[in-house]
Amino acid sequence: MSGSLLLHALSLNDRMLEPNQLPVSGHVWGYDKESFSREEFVGNCLNMLSLLGIQDAEISWEDDIMAFDVKRKGQPVTVIISLQDDSLTSDYFYFLGIWLQPHSDSLSEVELLSDQIDWQEEDLLQPAISYSVRFAAEPLQMPDIRSMLGSEIFAQRLYGDAFYLCGMTEAYPVPSGKFVICPSSHAQNHQRYEIRHALYSLRNLMGLMGSVMNLYDQISEKSEAATLCQEMMDLMSAVESQNPTPAEWDALVRRNGSIALRLASESDESRRLHAKLKGIQRLFDVILAELEISEMQGLASLVSRMLTPFDHVKDSLNAYDEMLRQVEKQSQILQPLMHSRMLANQQMLLEKLLNHGSTDSCDL
Repeated sequence: MSGSLLLHALSLNDRMLEPNQLPVSGHVWGYDKESFSREEFVGNCLNMLSLLGIQDAEISWEDDIMAFDVKRKGQPVTVIISLQDDSLTSDYFYFLGIWLQPHSDSLSEVELLSDQIDWQEEDLLQPAISYSVRFAAEPLQMPDIRSMLGSEIFAQRLYGDAFYLCGMTEAYPVPSGKFVICPSSHAQNHQRYEIRHALYSLRNLMGLMGSVMNLYDQISEKSEAATLCQEMMDLMSAVESQNPTPAEWDALVRRNGSIALRLASESDESRRLHAKLKGIQRLFDVILAELEISEMQGLASLVSRMLTPFDHVKDSLNAYDEMLRQVEKQSQILQPLMHSRMLANQQMLLEKLLNHGSTDSCDL
């Protein structure tokens, strides 16, 4: 393409893959690297671009970053495929981004790129995160922003009071969002670095949300605590039975030891997940500090909305930890109980032997 609209604004040298000229609209999809290979992701990108009416994609399987200009329905668009870049979440996600210069004040050009895709129907890989963003060149009135995003809007100020960030996020079925960024005044000297950095930071924030939801899925799928709790209850019931044989006592002790070892392992795993969540939270806070986030009077906090998945994961982890603590308490009760029952059984056996010995003496 002879006249690139967006590629000249991309910072490929420092691998920050967002444009820096306004106005611009884009949609970004992130794919979990643990779920898909490079080849699967790139193949999926080709299928998606074809579905969206983009046929002349320039794919190089060796490159970590592919960025090229194409046309969609006669309109120039820039496609960015990232297998590895310098973003905080690039170790966890592949990214596909499509950027264009909007022809109107709506998000329709961008929404068509995602809202109309039926992932299962089209046999496409479902992304781990998905979001659209419109960065306007001029200040926007709130009614205009509501017409783009809907009635429920969350917002923040960026870089002191240079820009307004408004949006709406959802955690299910995957972390997704729609955002509008606009200058707070009609000044024409917008810093290009701030434009790119705001879009770059938004990608990282959404990526971190996706990472947190991955943690949530991991915790939701964990059943070991419930299994250990049931096994401990079964073991206590067996210990409380009236006459376990010596062989049965040996089996009970072994079962108790097995439960204790698995409990220790699961507790270590829970601490690892807590540490990972804390690390993601710190990265999230660092990005917010770089954006110089502040509140917008009369509008709910977008940051608080984006932090909601963090709260869900904390609650889930705490609930899981509580189950592990219950198993540990039961184990602490069971150990002395088993010891006492074993001593009592030994005492009863010894008394039987003594009584049997006395009877034999009398018979003589």
